[in-house]
Amino acid sequence: MLDPKLTSDQLWTVLDTIQGDDLTSILSHPSSSEKHMVKLLERQDLGEAFLKKLAQSQWMKNARVQFYFVNHQQAPLADAMNFVKFLFWRDLNLVLTNFRIATEVRHMAESMLIQRLPALATGEKVTLARMAAGQVLKMLRLEKDPRVVQGLLENPRITEDDVLFLINQPRTPAPVLEQVARDPKWSSRREIRIALLRNGSTPTSLAITFISSLNLTELRTLLSDPKVPLSVRRMIETKIGVRR
Repeated sequence: MLDPKLTSDQLWTVLDTIQGDDLTSILSHPSSSEKHMVKLLERQDLGEAFLKKLAQSQWMKNARVQFYFVNHQQAPLADAMNFVKFLFWRDLNLVLTNFRIATEVRHMAESMLIQRLPALATGEKVTLARMAAGQVLKMLRLEKDPRVVQGLLENPRITEDDVLFLINQPRTPAPVLEQVARDPKWSSRREIRIALLRNGSTPTSLAITFISSLNLTELRTLLSDPKVPLSVRRMIETKIGVRR
């Protein structure tokens, strides 16, 4: 058993190597603290038996310990599924992108985060949008606040299909379309420009710029598309010299 007189610093130095009963005694050692539990959970050689004891200990009331426990590859599934419910939204997002842990745990984290989305403040949604993945990212595509959409456009996981989904929604407001249209990365893509021209809520000043960037074939295709708004049709006709 570990010497109960070990100081916090002395305990810290043995965390990477202790095994067996010494490992278990960490849970009740007088010098143990949150930082010791977190460092211990960074070890991937912890057995399920020890992790079960940890799951039943007082340390699992601590939010950081819960997070590191849930993210441990050897964490007992039932315990990980239980504690994931108590994580903060930021931690849930990190869990659902941790492909080293059980699929069931990641799916639970995703489900919990989706449930909490409506209650998040706008600033929290913006932050989440920049890092979201999976179904959470797809749910955020339904947001109508341009600030949240800007966060999504900065997300490295977002695809062209996701941006096209944003544009093609019938109730997407003009400020959101303007956010996409002014984004230097996405507005430079031809498919994105064409989709924006097909949406009647795209600001006219930006539509003019996009029309100038398309070739004759693309403009004629847009001209024959019934979804293209009349104002855009007129601009295309002027551009290619079509007489009405």
